[in-house]
Amino acid sequence: MSNLTKLTRVSLWLWSTLGVLSLVAVWQWMSHLYSPVFVPSPRETIVAMVGLLRAPENRTHVYSSFYRILLSLTIMSVTSIALGVMSGFNPWIQQLLKPLKDILLAIPPVALSLLVIFIFGVGTVQTVTIAVMLAFPLLYGAVLSAVRSVDRDMLEMLRAFEVGKTLQLREAYLPAVLSAVMPSMVLAAGLTVRLMIMAEIIVGMGTGIGHALSLARVHMATDDIFAWMIVMIVAVLTIEGGLLYLVKKYLLTWQAGR
Repeated sequence: MSNLTKLTRVSLWLWSTLGVLSLVAVWQWMSHLYSPVFVPSPRETIVAMVGLLRAPENRTHVYSSFYRILLSLTIMSVTSIALGVMSGFNPWIQQLLKPLKDILLAIPPVALSLLVIFIFGVGTVQTVTIAVMLAFPLLYGAVLSAVRSVDRDMLEMLRAFEVGKTLQLREAYLPAVLSAVMPSMVLAAGLTVRLMIMAEIIVGMGTGIGHALSLARVHMATDDIFAWMIVMIVAVLTIEGGLLYLVKKYLLTWQAGR
């Protein structure tokens, strides 16, 4: 790595650090401007977060939410990729799923959550279903576009040389789909975390971060609300960072070696 590249990376990290410190400074200023009942200071929030995570019942809330998030991501990824690839190969499947995709994009998340509750009741299945349905269009659209954007000249060449379907999938479609899926997966992961917490609050789950937030709101424990917000931010950054690590370590390495 050249010195210029290292200097650029250090500079970017410095600017990012400055951005975080600026937000913390504004937060601290607002905590002095308003009552701690409404805006607790960063220090009070950190103390509250440490206290929350020390309690076994709160760790159970975190584990429950992470289980639902990972389950939602798994189901959403499998269904989105499978249906996206099928729609890319079969225009009639795309047209069949188009009304569903348009409805899921158009309907407000709260309205969809209430509809699921009214029809199917409350529970983990309903909460996961809400998150999957709301995040599905993002990844499905990315996969569909990737399959449709594969170089047609390359496909014609592969067919002219009578290359088998398996090799066509590996050499033409798989790189395009992976390149589109991984960035969209990172976005979908962060979206799924937010949607899951929202669904837990609306559905009224007995466990999970959403349940803990509801309790904090009822008791006007603003420091706990801010603390859970920090936990959610860490969760999003952890999941997105893990996916980005996989992209850099495996996807980019695989593409470079092809």
